[in-house]
Amino acid sequence: MLFTNPRTLKPLPARFAAATNTQTRSTPSGMGYLAFPPGQPPAHSGPQIFSAPDPAAQRERDEAERQQQSLDEAWAARRVRDEAARKQRLEAEAAEALKGEMDWVGSGGILRDARGERDYVRTEAIREELRVRAIERVLTARWEVYEARWADLSAKVGRDRAQPKNVRFTDVPWPACPSENSGRECVTVDDLTVDRVEEFLLGPLKVRGCAVTKKERIRSSLLRWHPDKATALLARVVDTDLEAVQEGIHLVVLSFVHGIHCTINNLRPITNYR
Repeated sequence: MLFTNPRTLKPLPARFAAATNTQTRSTPSGMGYLAFPPGQPPAHSGPQIFSAPDPAAQRERDEAERQQQSLDEAWAARRVRDEAARKQRLEAEAAEALKGEMDWVGSGGILRDARGERDYVRTEAIREELRVRAIERVLTARWEVYEARWADLSAKVGRDRAQPKNVRFTDVPWPACPSENSGRECVTVDDLTVDRVEEFLLGPLKVRGCAVTKKERIRSSLLRWHPDKATALLARVVDTDLEAVQEGIHLVVLSFVHGIHCTINNLRPITNYR
């Protein structure tokens, strides 16, 4: 039998060959049932240990953050100061330029634009500004004189009614101006019309920068000129001027009442009560 021809093996059936090939491909070479990928050790499932933060390092980080915040705040404050200084410088330069233009136009000159041509529009605007400022100076000075005269009269009258009668009609600071065509410097009863009184009291309110309202001016003036408040004044008026002073106070109060009525109802003032 040793020298006989070997038998030829028959191939396996197709279903057994497919099963054998599948098992061969699904099982990696050199691995068993519980195998790990080559070159990777098994992961440990035990608890992880973290190191505690360093207090000194944390303090350094906090200090660095505080310093950075202080620098940011200082820089922001500096920017605000620089912007305020820049605006102030620009305003000063604009005011100086306007003053030069007003001096030039006030002396009769004509402004020129950037191209060197005559700027009539700008020149006319400066002339209007000069006119408005002149009116504001007159109104402000007139009101200051009015208040100063009232202070002098209050000090002169005082509260002692036993003093001699030495107040005349012209000593009273009436809230009106003499008529332009009269040629007089002192106010008379004929000058105490509604329109003149209202123009005298409310005119200064048109001055730019005045914070007093129309209602406030009428109220304060009404309290000053109220007949009950004028008792001490009338007690010091000379007999020859007493009737004129009483009539003048009456006309002034009527002007205030008319002004209050127009303010509430938004009406146009009438010319005169008399």
